[in-house]
Amino acid sequence: MPNEGRSKLDSADLKRALRISEKVRRIFEKYEQKEGLNEAGGILLGNVAEDYVEIMDATTPSRFDLRNFFSFVRARIPAQLRINKAWKKSTGTKIYLGEWHTHREVNPSPSMDDRQMIAKAFKETKMEIDFLYLIIVGVNGTYWIGRQTKKGLIKVDDFEIS
Repeated sequence: MPNEGRSKLDSADLKRALRISEKVRRIFEKYEQKEGLNEAGGILLGNVAEDYVEIMDATTPSRFDLRNFFSFVRARIPAQLRINKAWKKSTGTKIYLGEWHTHREVNPSPSMDDRQMIAKAFKETKMEIDFLYLIIVGVNGTYWIGRQTKKGLIKVDDFEIS
């Protein structure tokens, strides 16, 4: 199962490159928080290799999520079902990598609630990696990306979209 304890996929060196698929970029673009729209978000799914992490999929808001202009709260059960399905279908290679949501900002940054949410997710999630990503999608194709580890939330400036 995807929640079976952590192993050797260690992020201590932080030198592992981050790749975000074009499919995920299109999802972010579709849900960008334009004028009058509520925040949107979901979970990040992908693969971890020795030298890179690839975010291959991002879920979209479900009808069970709580959304308003200033916040997004993901429903736990539908997300866990999606994680389990992706993990099983990929025979254990596609895993939960973190969370994403929108902010109506040109230069997005995580709020205190965002920081607490990803720290809690990291603390409570039992898996084979020792990091999670938080992506805040701003307007006009801007992003804030952070990597949560036991040392805290660290901004990631280098990533590629492919």
